[in-house]
Amino acid sequence: MRFALRVALRYIFSRKSTNAINIISGITMLGITIGSAALIIVLSAFNGFGSLVIGLYGSFYPDISIHPAQGKIFVADESILQNLSAVEGIAHIAKSLEENAMLAYNDQEHIATIKGVDTVFPYVTAVDDSVFAGLYLLKYQDRNVRIDCAVLGSGLASSLGVALGIDYPAIQVFMPRRQAKGGLNPRNAFIQQSIQPVGAFRVQADFDTKYMFTSIEFLRNILEYEEEEVSSLEIGLLPNARPTAVVSALEAQLGDQYVVKTRAMQNDFLYKVMRNERWVVYLILTFILIIAAFNMIGSISMLVIDKRKDIGTLRAMGATEAMIRNIFFFQGLLQTLLSIGTGFLLATLLCVLQIQFGLVTIPGSGSFVITAYPIVLQGLDYLYVGLTILVIGSIASWLPAHLASREVWLFREAE
Repeated sequence: MRFALRVALRYIFSRKSTNAINIISGITMLGITIGSAALIIVLSAFNGFGSLVIGLYGSFYPDISIHPAQGKIFVADESILQNLSAVEGIAHIAKSLEENAMLAYNDQEHIATIKGVDTVFPYVTAVDDSVFAGLYLLKYQDRNVRIDCAVLGSGLASSLGVALGIDYPAIQVFMPRRQAKGGLNPRNAFIQQSIQPVGAFRVQADFDTKYMFTSIEFLRNILEYEEEEVSSLEIGLLPNARPTAVVSALEAQLGDQYVVKTRAMQNDFLYKVMRNERWVVYLILTFILIIAAFNMIGSISMLVIDKRKDIGTLRAMGATEAMIRNIFFFQGLLQTLLSIGTGFLLATLLCVLQIQFGLVTIPGSGSFVITAYPIVLQGLDYLYVGLTILVIGSIASWLPAHLASREVWLFREAE
């Protein structure tokens, strides 16, 4: 085994009698190097975009949410909150209420989703940190004056053309009555209240064009709900808590009347799309590497022909078929390993440069949250890519190595 490895190393760096063999061997190694580097770079870019998207959605969604299995609302009294707080891993529980309404501001009208939240809400999400204009303020109290305030998504604020601040005009909120009153005037079927826009947040386009946050008391009042009625309970976990374990504990406690979801389950479609895209790109690049590996079959086969005198000498000295096969198999395997290492070094260098300096920018990224392609390097990517290419290289090396060990194929001219 050691002898076969030493001969294989010598064959990699030795000069061949035919220059075409050197060229084909170099092209083979270059193809595997570029393929392995491309896989690491593309997967790292997917990691970067995945982390970015998850971070954006994570700032809006809590770690865990609880919704009623049937209907839109449920009663979250003090006894339920106390029982939930006793579950290990839970840090904060926020109440929220959500409903669609029509908003009017000056001459502009827009259908939006109003989300009423309590004072605990900033501890379970990061929406307050996403406010880029104005303030995150849901109530304004000044002596005897109490004003209901709202924080709008940037897209919604732009559609309505609102001016942010206590001293500017208020938004008119129209909500259908739970029990519509009769009469010829259609306005009697709606409850109308004013709310002051004081801030705008920017998370992601799906949220920015849809949501407006206000206090849960304001929304309960306009919806004519009772004090303890909520649409959902939103839970923030302790840093070391495992979401799946907490979900299992909550499901055991609450039963089938409630639906408990982790952050990933709340965005199940998004996570599936991201995983599928990653695997599709991985498979496409792997197929390209398989095509490149066919060059290895040709290069090793030509090397076998080039070294047939050496093989004849080794066989005369007592070398077995297994030893001859191992020489050329190790030669292909070492070429693969050398190409993988070079590709990994190249990919790591380019990724580090992108992380540090943002060399490759995103076209038309002026309105996006980042300007350069995000990159996140993960050790598992190196492991999976390395094993994949090693398997491909091993298979591509085995066929010509196996043929090299067959005396009838090598010395057909001598018969």
